[in-house]
Amino acid sequence: MAFLIRKLGDQEPLGSRLRTLRKLANRTLSELEQETKIPKKIIAAFEENAYDKLPAPIYSRHLLRLIVRTLGAEPVYFIERFDSERGTSDFLKEARLPLLRRRARDFFVPAKLIKALLLSSLLAAFFGYLGLEVRAAISAPVLSVYSPDDGLETKEALVHIVGETETRAHVRVNNRPVLLSPDGSFSTDVFLRRGVNLITIESAKRYSRPTQEYRRVIFTP
Repeated sequence: MAFLIRKLGDQEPLGSRLRTLRKLANRTLSELEQETKIPKKIIAAFEENAYDKLPAPIYSRHLLRLIVRTLGAEPVYFIERFDSERGTSDFLKEARLPLLRRRARDFFVPAKLIKALLLSSLLAAFFGYLGLEVRAAISAPVLSVYSPDDGLETKEALVHIVGETETRAHVRVNNRPVLLSPDGSFSTDVFLRRGVNLITIESAKRYSRPTQEYRRVIFTP
């Protein structure tokens, strides 16, 4: 069921727009919690732009997408707005101080000192970057499996696996490679045998430990 959303100003934050969408859909926070299985405090944090109370962005985007779809709207705009606003800061601008009169010798710094400082800065930046890259390469990737739920019972012989991981990782489902989308999402189908099926979803980077998730699916034709 689609809802007609009134036109809002570009300066209105994500939380206000999400709250307006919920009210147009005639849902309370408790009703939306029941429908989405997302805790009410998380939904309220979105509406209050309290990004410090939300989980990591990779999980928050999925939760926001589910909320918006449940309210009958397309999530693309809301996801883009979330990514745009999440990095903003409310720190006050530096106070403007009156300029002091400077003498020429105040700006004089020996050339050797400048070179030493520049070299030190470059080396610090290089080793800092190298450390971040090594850490990113060897750390186990984040893996989220959105579907199916663990313990699902189905009469269908085919189950659809949907998830998301880091873009530099590769994914295997039951030891079979799965293609990643540019944004790190993936999906694939798994054929089921009668009874309990254990599905293994694994994400790993080239030099990292793997991250594994398991789903038990019961096929009762």
